[in-house]
Amino acid sequence: MKRLLNAVRGALRRGGAGGDGDAASTFAQRFGVRFYDPDLLRTALTHRSYLGEEPGRRSNERLEFLGDAVLDLVASDYLFRAMETADEGGLTRARSRIVNKNVLGKIGMEIGVLDLLLYAREEIHKDERALTALSADALEAIIGAIYLDGGFSAAYKFVETNVFPCLSELSPEDRQVDYKSRLQEISQARFKVLPEYRTLKKVGPEHKKVFHVSVLIKKKPYGQGFGRSKKEAEQAAARQAVEQLDGFYDEPVTPSNPN
Repeated sequence: MKRLLNAVRGALRRGGAGGDGDAASTFAQRFGVRFYDPDLLRTALTHRSYLGEEPGRRSNERLEFLGDAVLDLVASDYLFRAMETADEGGLTRARSRIVNKNVLGKIGMEIGVLDLLLYAREEIHKDERALTALSADALEAIIGAIYLDGGFSAAYKFVETNVFPCLSELSPEDRQVDYKSRLQEISQARFKVLPEYRTLKKVGPEHKKVFHVSVLIKKKPYGQGFGRSKKEAEQAAARQAVEQLDGFYDEPVTPSNPN
């Protein structure tokens, strides 16, 4: 945990953008991954806040979207093989601790992602929470870029080698996030109201019911989730809402249907 805290403090002290002149070779030396298409890595290491500095560049948002899905599959495959006696609920809980943004952000800092990332320093204002979100997004974008460049096995190896080992460095508080509490804090600070949870539907027989829940702020939907209990579904909905709101931009996004 001490190494992670030092990584966060170091990133806050630096507070600037990296450079990409030699990013591909630096990345290869650090992580043992060489890109056939260096432009993929270049894009993965470009946050949208930097686009005004260099017109014509593309941000890493699309790669972040892809990398999120790849990481989800890698974590699912890894846990399915490693936790042979775990049931679906246990696997789901274990995976959620791996792929949550707080965990990924701290791991990204630990392995030095922010040293290579291009971003506008004035965007973060030495804000540790914003920096953690930026780090998480960049890590997902890198995973997406590796997947496109070298395939699933290359992405799997990167995650297995660089992400999973860092999980043991995290404190229990970092590994388990109470998204409902976090969303309440954000909502009160930003909107001056509490979130509202609505049960959309209940599916399945009584002994195996699945709850579908939506969370709204000022009547506007910010997240949906589902689970074997109402509490679990509300946590999932809150997580989606937190990931929409707890970043650089105040842009509500209509959540996708979990079906």
